Amino acid sequence: MHGAAARTLRDLEPSVGRLLDRHLAVAREWFPHQYVPWSGARDFDRPLDGTGWSAQQSALPQAVQGVLLVNLLTDNYLPSYHFEIATRFGRDGDWGAWVHRWTAKEDRHACLMRAYRPRPSCDGPGGP
Repeated sequence: MHGAAARTLRDLEPSVGRLLDRHLAVAREWFPHQYVPWSGARDFDRPLDGTGWSAQQSALPQAVQGVLLVNLLTDNYLPSYHFEIATRFGRDGDWGAWVHRWTAKEDRHACLMRAYRPRPSCDGPGGP
């Protein structure tokens, strides 16, 4: 990155470091498994010989299911986002620390959304 954009990123780095430190001082670490009501789970068909899944089994309104799916689609590109940001901002220093923390947080969001998303078959008609 060259010119004004590179200069802007360099000029912002002290603020990034200060704000990241402030965030880390108050942020509580969390993990997706802490927010999924696993006690309501059951085994579905195929390798676990459970019952087949149907959309009616979801407790989430259809609009919420759609939002989760769209968010999950964007989070599936997380490795690409991480690469682009790390390449442009740098992997070291305050920008590097920020991009690594941001990527980990977004991955946790994706894990949580996967636990709640609708589960139609991804195998297509007839299954594998």
